[in-house]
Amino acid sequence: MKNDKMLPLNIQLFAGGEGTEPVTETEPKTQATGAEPIQKTEPKTFTQEEVNSMLAKERKKIPSKEELDEFKKWQENQKTNEEKYAEILKENEKLKNDVAYAENKSAVANAGVDSKFQKFVLSEVSNMEGDFEENLTSYLKDNSQYLIDKQKENKSTGVNQNKTNIPVSEKKEYLDKKYANNPYYKK
Repeated sequence: MKNDKMLPLNIQLFAGGEGTEPVTETEPKTQATGAEPIQKTEPKTFTQEEVNSMLAKERKKIPSKEELDEFKKWQENQKTNEEKYAEILKENEKLKNDVAYAENKSAVANAGVDSKFQKFVLSEVSNMEGDFEENLTSYLKDNSQYLIDKQKENKSTGVNQNKTNIPVSEKKEYLDKKYANNPYYKK
């Protein structure tokens, strides 16, 4: 079975030796089916007016805002009562889930969970079966590393608070001496 779509290949089947010369072609061959050689075409360029006219034709196919609104009203009228009821139930369920998520997130934050771990603890406790509040308290008993550490809560202000016993007069004397030549320093 001969495949007419195959192109001829110019390859040398034997390397070296007598009587083996590579075949070379000087003219491109066409297929036996009578097809013409493939000619390369240059890409077409358009002027701005041509592009604008093509865009205008395509914009005419797009319906206007009023037509879209009328179509949506028609679609809404075509729905049955069961479909409308199902949509309302679906939206109601989504809103209930959103409220439950917000309440659970608030409960996790109020339980003293470190802010870095709140989303993680929320997702872990949400996947548990049963009441969220009970699951949260039992989870935090077992995993106290997610709670805010009381020692880390007192953050440094950058001021050494241990050296408060230096009298103010010594500090004042030091500043007066340091800024004696500064006309903007108030004594």
